[in-house]
Amino acid sequence: MQKATRVAGVLAAVVLGSLAGRGVNEPVRAAQSAGANACAMLSAEDAQKIMGAPMQLKKVSNPSVCMYEEVTARPNAMGKGTVSLAVNKRSSKAAEDAGWAQLKEVRHLKAGEKNVQVLGGIGDEAYFTGNAVKGKVGVSGVIGRKGNSDLMLDVMVMEYVASPEALKSVAKRIADGLN
Repeated sequence: MQKATRVAGVLAAVVLGSLAGRGVNEPVRAAQSAGANACAMLSAEDAQKIMGAPMQLKKVSNPSVCMYEEVTARPNAMGKGTVSLAVNKRSSKAAEDAGWAQLKEVRHLKAGEKNVQVLGGIGDEAYFTGNAVKGKVGVSGVIGRKGNSDLMLDVMVMEYVASPEALKSVAKRIADGLN
C-alpha cells in the first residue's frame, strides 16, 4: 500500500507541476476568475469511458481542475486509477502563448519526442503523451490548446487499461467547447 501511495503522490505531482507551468504574471486565481470550471467539462461518464471502470469524483479545491478516481481499485493494481482535467483560461492570446510555451516545455511536447504524438483535429494544437500496449494506455494524456485556453486531460494508472481513443475523443469534445 505504501508503494501505491508513493506512486499516487508522484502522479499528482506531475499534474500539479503542470499547473505550475502558468506564466508568472498569470496566477491560478486568474484561471479561476476567467470561469474555468473543469468539472462542468468532464463527467464521471467521460472518465468511465476512458478507464473502462466506474468512477467517482475526487474532491479538489481548484475549480480549474477536476479529478475522478476508480470506485474500486482493480485486482492486483497499485492503487485506484484516476482521470483528471486541468483547464487554463487566460485573459489574452499573449498570456496563453506564454503559458502554452511553458506547458510545452514542462511536458516535453515536441514532435519526435519519445511517447509524444502530434494530434490533428483537437483544438488549435494538441499532443498525446503515453505508450500504448495492446491498444490500451497507462499513464498518458492529451494536452491541447484552443484560443486563449489550454487543457490537460490526464490518465494516471500504472496498468495498461485506459482507452486512448476515448481519451482523445473526450479531449476533442472539451477542446471544441473552449474559446
